[in-house]
Amino acid sequence: MRTNKLLQFGLFLLLFSSMLVAQEFVRKEVVVPKVDPSAITIDGQMNESAWQNAGEANLVTSTGYEIFSLYYYREGLSEPDFDELYGRMLWSQDTLYVFMHIDEFHNDSTNLFWNGKWTGDQLFVSLSDRMAKNMQGWYDGNSYLAPDGPYHFWILGPDVTLNGGDQTYIPEEYRGCYEDSLATYDPSTFVRWATQIDTNSGVWNVEMAIYNPNVNAQGRLGFNIGGSVGSSYTHAQHGDAYAYYTWQPNIPDEPFGDPFGNGIIRKEFQVPVVDPAALTIDGVMNESVWNDAGKANLITSTGYEIFSLYYYREGLTEPDFDELYGRLLWAKDTLYVFINWDEFHNDSTNLFWAGKWTGDQLFVSLTNRLSRAMQGWYDGNVYASPDGPYHYLVLGPDFTLNNNEETYVPEEYRRCFNQSDSVKIFYASDIARWAITIDTMSGKWTTEMAIYNPHVTAQSAIGFNIGGSVGSSYTHAQYGDAYAYFTWQPNIPDEPFGDPYGNGDPGFYNLANADYWALAKFVNGPVSVEPQDITITPPTNYNLHQNFPNPFNPTTTIRFDVAQSSVVSLKVYNLLGQVVTTLVDGQNMSQGTYQVQWNAKDLASGIYLYQLEAGDVKVSRKMILLK
Repeated sequence: MRTNKLLQFGLFLLLFSSMLVAQEFVRKEVVVPKVDPSAITIDGQMNESAWQNAGEANLVTSTGYEIFSLYYYREGLSEPDFDELYGRMLWSQDTLYVFMHIDEFHNDSTNLFWNGKWTGDQLFVSLSDRMAKNMQGWYDGNSYLAPDGPYHFWILGPDVTLNGGDQTYIPEEYRGCYEDSLATYDPSTFVRWATQIDTNSGVWNVEMAIYNPNVNAQGRLGFNIGGSVGSSYTHAQHGDAYAYYTWQPNIPDEPFGDPFGNGIIRKEFQVPVVDPAALTIDGVMNESVWNDAGKANLITSTGYEIFSLYYYREGLTEPDFDELYGRLLWAKDTLYVFINWDEFHNDSTNLFWAGKWTGDQLFVSLTNRLSRAMQGWYDGNVYASPDGPYHYLVLGPDFTLNNNEETYVPEEYRRCFNQSDSVKIFYASDIARWAITIDTMSGKWTTEMAIYNPHVTAQSAIGFNIGGSVGSSYTHAQYGDAYAYFTWQPNIPDEPFGDPYGNGDPGFYNLANADYWALAKFVNGPVSVEPQDITITPPTNYNLHQNFPNPFNPTTTIRFDVAQSSVVSLKVYNLLGQVVTTLVDGQNMSQGTYQVQWNAKDLASGIYLYQLEAGDVKVSRKMILLK
């Protein structure tokens, strides 16, 4: 077949060579043949011969699985609830033809069932001709970006919709010439479709002709299929019975395996509250309250939690520090951070500052919007402060936002300034106080700061990270750009030159990406886990009891038994598998029965899972928050 008759169609990324190493994505590529539009009738039936040579997205077929699915309330499943689930694709100029075939098991636990968004059967057909553009991060389908994308059609039974037909909030950057912040999008503007449904057999077919301006010979388009499967039975039993799935060809034949490593792995640590009167911001950590502070230990006498680079010093066996660590405390709206930098002092390294991108640099990063991405360039994202994600750039005695240089302000952030401003200087003094001490003879550099952040309050959490670079006047004279990036990375302990994320560039994880920043959780004091005051025989088995009361609003008590001295963790998860709080964080606990109270006042009503890990035992239970 001639190449000009094919559309290279798949989840695909153009790579441009540069000095900056970007995070890599592995995308499935599918070749989609061209078709004469007169050969296709949009009627919900795949009975034209042209479909026999179509591009294929095979999620569930007789030959195997290319799907990542969830059990939800059916943990006994050995395979997803489908006989078949697949897509077929053809194209003509400006039009992508998609046929979706869903053949669902039909039994007590599942049947074709639609009851609006967030329950029962849902189908998402996703497209993008702008592969460098991210989704906004909330679950509205990004419909304001149709037809270019990234966006998806939301299909519920016979209805092909954009965002389920609901009004959609439009981010300011996408409003164009209009002032409207809400709109309802009509899918018929971009797509023609037909569906066929047989609820007796569980067969659901959707045929679509989708307008996209980038569909052309040798063009490429991002594409995906996802959705959820549920039933009237599980809906009646549990109220939210939908099991999400997505096409994922990277782990074939593991339908319940997670191809993306359970999402983002973040370090979690606790930060105690402090009376602000007990602290003086003077660059010296001499107040006793710092003894109980939260810890970010990049380099200490006990080991490494750092991902660093050699640059021009490949003979290094460890980074050029005696110590590098942070300590954190909090009061309402204020995060207190102390960072101790104690650098080796020799021919190859010394405290040295010559502006950005050379010598010693310190980045202190914060965000209370974990779903919000950095912009991707190395300006510190300072227009997003104080909410974040953004970082401070510290160069010797100077504590700054982007080194006090003019910063380009993306259009979506200009609403806080004069609408015509596209550049602005941001000043750290607007949202922080600080003090710095430097001893160039010993290589010691300390930075103490009080940072305003509106999300710093009891039982809350923010993203936090420490990074930077280390260099010296000697290597600068030799090479001109001698700076070795580093970032806090607790996921590969004691491998300071190991790459925990497969990216190769520690600076990327501070300056351009916030996905792996740690989670600083604010507590009023140490987590209270006390032996239960009852007279019983010491437990001989590990056990996690049902919380009481249950349902609860907003406080409940969780009791658990520890059979022998063990390291114990107790965490609460939402139904997406995300940790919402850690009640016991790897504590050594002796044999006994314990209880801990949890206050969920800041969370929405719903079902949560709590999980005990102790010794070789892992056990979970469900609880219901009902407000």
